Amino acid sequence: MNLFKNFVFMLLFAAALPCVAAENLQGMFSRGELSAEVRAFYFGRDFDGSTTDREDLAVGGIMSYRTDSLKGVSFGVSFATANDAASDDDKNVYGLLPSDEYGNHDSVTRLQEAFIQGKWFNTQVRYGAQMVNTPFLNNHDIRLLSKSYKGLSVINNTFEHFEFQAYYITDYLDWSSDSFVSMTESVGSSGDRNPMMIGMMKYTFPVDFVKASIEGWQYHMEDTVNMSYFKAIISGKVGDASLRFVPMYFMEKSIGDDYAGEFDTDQYGFNAGVSSYGASVDVFYAKTGDNKLYTPWGDSRVINMQILASEMAEEDAYAVRVGYDFSEVGVKGFNAFITYGVFDSEEFGRTASNDGEEVDFDLQYNLKYVLGGLLDGFSLRARYAIINKDQGEDFTDTRIYLKYKFALGK
Repeated sequence: MNLFKNFVFMLLFAAALPCVAAENLQGMFSRGELSAEVRAFYFGRDFDGSTTDREDLAVGGIMSYRTDSLKGVSFGVSFATANDAASDDDKNVYGLLPSDEYGNHDSVTRLQEAFIQGKWFNTQVRYGAQMVNTPFLNNHDIRLLSKSYKGLSVINNTFEHFEFQAYYITDYLDWSSDSFVSMTESVGSSGDRNPMMIGMMKYTFPVDFVKASIEGWQYHMEDTVNMSYFKAIISGKVGDASLRFVPMYFMEKSIGDDYAGEFDTDQYGFNAGVSSYGASVDVFYAKTGDNKLYTPWGDSRVINMQILASEMAEEDAYAVRVGYDFSEVGVKGFNAFITYGVFDSEEFGRTASNDGEEVDFDLQYNLKYVLGGLLDGFSLRARYAIINKDQGEDFTDTRIYLKYKFALGK
């Protein structure tokens, strides 16, 4: 709440500045934008054996207000809520919702963002509680509510073809938590309050025959982890076909007092795909090093399926995804995907883990084209995964997402 009090103070201070005309301040707020995304989600997991099933049925979303810019300065605030909608308490909480002291489904309403922002000379500077989008520290928007962070972010595009980003992150808000915790607490440690520092550089090649970019990220959190991540994106057209190739490399090592445990590992791999006449095919490969990947704040692992991901020690992972955009046959906004993945790791020794395979079915429908645009802003998505494990229970996972977005102002 201290951050929210500071945010209110900044607004009052700005309003009291004698050198700024009231008319300009009035316009700053009256020309702002109020936006919201209302969400109704169902997540369920059914195990084949004796493990208790999981189920969350939740309604909520996020409401945000952004002021207009005044001499490059603007403010933003967001509130988020996730509310139980008669979930079955005989089943375990899935993760859309928090659990109460008895382990039953609960609800949460919280401050999601509260920041001051400046934009000058092709540079955006933002301070406060904010949602962040980097490969291994991000919103991780796969639940009803997104993750959020406190700190300072800087994004610069001064030089042609280059982009630079820097972050100093002090606090973390998980999917269903009601308050921020320090980055040190987020890794389960009561040690020193250490921030996460992040730097990034991206270069886009100035060529016409192909789109190509390369980016590198460096993460450092004292007594916890060093991470490095590199990715290239290459895409182009050959006749009626769109081609893409995305190689990636990630390495991480625990440092200092090892607040998150001791590890030293890496991962390399790629995604290659082709699309034509509404159909698409993508193939993925990932190889992981000596230890399981440590990615608690969101991730960009090479393969992320509905449940399984390329993350286990000494693992070779393969996946293929086929999709179709039904607008090619007159059904605008409707897309379907099927993904099959195999995860093969060491069977014996200190890095042994449970092999598995997964099949995902994913239907997505943007309803803006239904009933002559009457449902503009609505989207519906249904996902179903079948997971088979070499050891332990097999299970299925069902996820249904209904969203409605709208904005007022600007």
